[in-house]
Amino acid sequence: MKPPRNARYLSWIRTQPCCVCGSRRGIEASHTGPHGLSQKSPDSSAIPLCAKHHRTGADSYHRLGPRKFSEMHNLDIPAMVRILSLKPTIRIEAGRFVTYLEDQRYVLGKTDAGIRPAVRKAIQLCRENRKAQEIAS
Repeated sequence: MKPPRNARYLSWIRTQPCCVCGSRRGIEASHTGPHGLSQKSPDSSAIPLCAKHHRTGADSYHRLGPRKFSEMHNLDIPAMVRILSLKPTIRIEAGRFVTYLEDQRYVLGKTDAGIRPAVRKAIQLCRENRKAQEIAS
């Protein structure tokens, strides 16, 4: 069975900085999840890595393998995947749009204002959350 593919998600991953060096050039979507011989893991497991840290460098993911790579660069890859694939869900509670990120509740606005401003605010919260996680790591 083939793993799920999501071209838009991979395109977005390629717009992010390298998880190791922070470079924004030559970014590739590195599949990090479990996979068999000649098989890729799901696109949802991808993290952004520059070509050097993905395939070509002596300290690259492909040369070292997942365990040694994460140890050498002090990366928590499952946590990174979780943060990168974080998607807000918007609910209505007591006449307000509400979202939850990382077990935190955010009020996005009143339902009278419509869904669009709430969606914009939820997307902004996701971006801020990802940046805060990048700074913390």
